[in-house]
Amino acid sequence: MTQKLPQTLFNDKGKYPTLTRMSYCQCRLPRVFTSVFERFGWSHVALLLDKSDLFSLTVGKSLEWGLRKEGVLKAVRELDGNERESCEALLKDVSMYARVVILSVRGSLVREFLLAAHALGMTHGDWAFLDVEIFQGGYWGETGWAADDERDAAARAAYEALLRVSLKLPTGDRFDEFADTVRARAKQHYNYTFSDGEEVNFFIGAFYDGVYLLGMALNETLTEGGDIRDGRNITRRMWGRDFHGITGHVRIDAVGDRDADYAILDLDPVTGKFEVVAFYHGLNSSYKPVAGKAIHWPGGRRGPPLDTPRCGFLGNDPMCQGG
Repeated sequence: MTQKLPQTLFNDKGKYPTLTRMSYCQCRLPRVFTSVFERFGWSHVALLLDKSDLFSLTVGKSLEWGLRKEGVLKAVRELDGNERESCEALLKDVSMYARVVILSVRGSLVREFLLAAHALGMTHGDWAFLDVEIFQGGYWGETGWAADDERDAAARAAYEALLRVSLKLPTGDRFDEFADTVRARAKQHYNYTFSDGEEVNFFIGAFYDGVYLLGMALNETLTEGGDIRDGRNITRRMWGRDFHGITGHVRIDAVGDRDADYAILDLDPVTGKFEVVAFYHGLNSSYKPVAGKAIHWPGGRRGPPLDTPRCGFLGNDPMCQGG
């Protein structure tokens, strides 16, 4: 069982026939993004991915593969986040193909790209940017707009053009009690104290659910007189089933991957914080807005950016040419 791996490296179940993914599978991210694109009528999408960062690379490659199959990906540009590549040049390049841009880059580069977009006038409602932050935590680096520098005001404004995709975090009394226990044991046994506002890692809950699922499979095997050393048989009992775990509803599909739920977040321009505005439900691959929560489109717009600019991506549509 696994909770956190470069998951596109383990997609061949012929090589890994007993691998069960309990938290999420990056292979599902194209479905999540496609649900957003369908919601807003976007079919021209560009992808910028940082090949020097493993998480960004694996997420980006998963999105590239899935979105090409959907026919919406019009441009892909790889960059080396360790080099001083021009964010403005890359944005100008993909602007010839799309107005919706996925940033599969490390957190600090998200800020640099959005600041560059702001300087180019791309954050006033004609463009949309998306990124992935599986859950909040220092594991991914700094992903917010604030850096305590002279560019904070511009960055805050620029982040209004960003939609963020994250795992849907568990809620409810049962998980809260579990999280309190994790915090107490972390301090008692590992001398680790959670900081104020630090959430309990989603993968901890997923690992707990994995042990619970394994226990169910072992109990069934013993009840039926089976061999608990037969890993393939035990794995078959873990796949294709549902149960209510500490992280909420858990569904493991027929090939051992969890159909996780995701949240789509938008920056509230008043508070400067990301708020959940919609959910993606893995069970039925659907996008569902949060009641009473509207997306704050930048530039005071009442709706999303157009998929194709009125005068075309190059501004040379004949209807816009003066006679």
